Amino acid sequence: MKPKTSLLVCILTGVALTVMAPRSGFADEQGRIEGAWVISITGGAGTPTLPSWYQALATFTHEGGLIETITDPSIGTGHGRWTKIHGREFAVTTLLFRFDATGDFLGTLKARATIVLDKTGNEFTSDEYLFEFFDRNGTLLTSGVGKAHGTRIVVQPLP
Repeated sequence: MKPKTSLLVCILTGVALTVMAPRSGFADEQGRIEGAWVISITGGAGTPTLPSWYQALATFTHEGGLIETITDPSIGTGHGRWTKIHGREFAVTTLLFRFDATGDFLGTLKARATIVLDKTGNEFTSDEYLFEFFDRNGTLLTSGVGKAHGTRIVVQPLP
């Protein structure tokens, strides 16, 4: 075999092995927030009483994006960003649109938090969750604090 052909075969074999190598799940990679989560939210000072069913679904993308849906018909899907602070600690900011009962736009809700993953990478907590409500013009109306607990959504194969 010619040297150029041997080199090409080695390169193609390396690429094929890299592409075909099994990838570990997100839960196997400690310190990673990427993935889909179910989040329970509890209010604190300045936050209205939340019903027991109040929760969110959130997806953290590899590129630092965040998409969040809350079980509140007056709040639309949220979009935001996250960044790793250090270790298993992350800073998160989400913006969500607020609407009245007839669907008219009221303003925005900004949620900011510092979340900490547990050692398994399958749960997180946040004791620092700040909610800020703004009117249509961006004027701060009120704010409050709360706590959040997230559980990673895992694949559940059919039996």
